[in-house]
Order: sequence, then structure tokens, then C-alpha cells
Amino acid sequence: MKIHFLNVGHGDCTIIEHDSGRITMIDINNGDDIDETSAKEIAAETASLYDDMYLAVAEAAGIKRKGILKTAGYEVQLTNPLEYFKQHFPSREIFRYIQSHPDLDHMRGLNALWSEGIKIRNVWDTWHSKVPDFKTDNDRIDWGRYQRLRNGEWRSPGDATVLRYYRGTKRPYFNQNADLTDGGDGIYVLAPTAETNTTANTSKNHNNLSYVLYLVANGTRIILGGDAEADVWKSIHDYYGSNLKCDILKASHHGRDSGYYQPAVAAMKPEYTIVSVGKKPPTDASNKYRAYSNNVWSTRWKGDIVVNIPAYSQPTIDSEYDR
Repeated sequence: MKIHFLNVGHGDCTIIEHDSGRITMIDINNGDDIDETSAKEIAAETASLYDDMYLAVAEAAGIKRKGILKTAGYEVQLTNPLEYFKQHFPSREIFRYIQSHPDLDHMRGLNALWSEGIKIRNVWDTWHSKVPDFKTDNDRIDWGRYQRLRNGEWRSPGDATVLRYYRGTKRPYFNQNADLTDGGDGIYVLAPTAETNTTANTSKNHNNLSYVLYLVANGTRIILGGDAEADVWKSIHDYYGSNLKCDILKASHHGRDSGYYQPAVAAMKPEYTIVSVGKKPPTDASNKYRAYSNNVWSTRWKGDIVVNIPAYSQPTIDSEYDR
């Protein structure tokens, strides 16, 4: 198995190459430029002489923020997930697209994926009736594409199988072999449950609709936290306890404090914690994760992060940038 955590700025996109040859994509976000808050934070973290006035003047002159930051010494470029997919998986289909939850920063780029003609065979969705606020016309287009997809229409009506799963579900392909023994692609659903799903919809806290996934490949365990917040993590920890131990954790909600639940993190105690973040939140929990994880890597500084888990040798984790 190989897992690609892409540096898409303030959003998420993870691509998994399974040993079966199947490809899973979890969320998508097309980030062409760095958001304003991130630009200012990065400039400060690089001890740049470029202040807010310089940023404003440069932007007024039509210079993108990523170009400004490159001049200031920050060269970590955002990754376009569509271009990355075409480069690394030419002419391939997405066997399984998982929409972790219905937030726009986790689906911007769906229409671009459709426009490129890339096939999606199966889509994992959640039960909800959310209607978001749209910042741009492109948001409306991506949301419309998502609505068609979650109704089974990708290239044509009925060509995508829509699946909605709760904790503990077992099915062929994703966690069972053809003879119904454990295996498949090694994907296990820790959340949502019917209860957490209902609570999330009632409270309109759509982060708590998130799929939280446990991946197992060749003895290595990875947990992908979506945007799940503490209430969901409490439910997970109450159910699984010490069985949550993992090697790699993708931190919930871009490393925010709202996605941090200490008993669960203590039980997982991952060697690596990966934070997909563009805009560093004021409630950043990275230091809390460091109490239980020897390595906390941020896509803001590491760029794309790739975990390779071969069948007969030790797993490796590599980053695009060594910072």
C-alpha cells in the first residue's frame, strides 16, 4: 500500500494505492494560491522582512501570494490533486471516492475531476441535508457535481454506486476478501455511527459526520481522522479503547484543538502525526499531539507526504521538502 497525503492548502486530499491495484481518493481540494492568513503566518515563521504592507502592494500588482512567499524564502508549492493524479496514475480510474463529510474545502475540485473524464466507480457518502454558504460560483458548481455524484450520477445516471457505512461494517473489497475473510483493502470504519450521525445533523455540526477510517496494510496501522471533533472521538475511544493503537495518524480537523481528544490520542500513540493544513488555526493542537507522537509533520512545511508500506520490508515515510 502507498498513501499520498497531498499539500492542498486549507483542505484535504489523500490518495491510496492498495495492494489489490485499486485506488481510493479521500476528499479533494484544488488550491491554486495560499490564503491570506496563511501567507502572513508563513512570512512571520520565516522571519521575513516582508510585512503586511508589502503583501498588500504585491497582491495589488497582481502577484500571487505563493510568488511573494517564494521571494521571502518559502518554496513549498501547493499541489493540484488533479494534476498529481494524472501524473502518478495516468489513465486510471478511482475505484472508491470517499467524501469524508460535506464541507466545501473537502470537495473543491470535484467538477475539475469530472471535466477531465476520470472515472469514479464507487462513492462513500454520509446521510445529511446540508446546504452550504457559497463563496464563489465555482463552489456552487462543485456542490452541484457532488449532489449528482451522491445520487449515483458521475459520467451518466447510475454509473456510480453510492455507499453509506457506519462503524463496524464489513463488506467485500474494502475489508473482506472474496471468501468473506478479513482483508480486502484493509479499510475499517470507526465513525460515524447512526447515533453520531443523527447528533451531527441535529446540531448542524457537519464535521461530526466525518468518516474516521482505520487502515491496515502489511502490519502497519493508519488512522485518518477527517474533521471529526472531540465528541466523536470520545465515542470511538469508549468503543475501541487500547485497540486504537496505530503507527500513523492523520490529525482531525487540520490539527485544530476541536479535533483533539486526549484519551484517544494517548491510546493511538502514533509514531507519526500528519497535519494537512493551510491556514494554521489559533487553536492549533500540534504541541498536544507531540506529547504522544515522536514526529508531527505538517503539509505546510513538508509538502506532499508519501507513506510506502511494502509487503516484505519496512515501511517508509518521505516528504517533498525537508523542513
